[in-house]
Amino acid sequence: MSNPSREKIKDLIHHIAYATRDMNGFGRTKLYKVMWFFEARQYTMTRDIFSGARFIRDTFGPRLKGFDNLFQELEAEGRIHCFDDRYYNRTIKRVSGVTTPPAGLLNQEQARDLGYWIKTIGEMTADEISEESHDYGWEIVTQGDEIPLSSVLAKRVREPNSDEVEWAKARAKELGRL
Repeated sequence: MSNPSREKIKDLIHHIAYATRDMNGFGRTKLYKVMWFFEARQYTMTRDIFSGARFIRDTFGPRLKGFDNLFQELEAEGRIHCFDDRYYNRTIKRVSGVTTPPAGLLNQEQARDLGYWIKTIGEMTADEISEESHDYGWEIVTQGDEIPLSSVLAKRVREPNSDEVEWAKARAKELGRL
């Protein structure tokens, strides 16, 4: 995997924070999930690494690895505002864009894809988002470990139907395994 581009990651955070500044309930967890899906899908569809951001398995889903300090940097630069906000019965960490993000970060296709993830995740409940992000690729990684971008391709194999189970048992018996 390529080395992370600190400035590209900052600009991506800024872009998402600005696009979601008026979305109720859009906290840092949702921001991380937008970044995760955008980065992972970019990688799996184009084989290109967008920013080189890495993610770890955390309690509420993928979380940016090693760059939590970027939020403080962006806030000190006056580009975003970080604050606690009440959403339903809990406190969330909000990140709101203050200034327009720099132009040129995304090409037309990337802008469309990022917009899709912002809209999709912005409209989901916490349970719906967890259903999406806590997929098999997330489950096979230990808490705190890095999640490879390619893990979004990992899928569970469906349970065999009764005919397939019977065939497997018969075959195992033929082979002396049962």
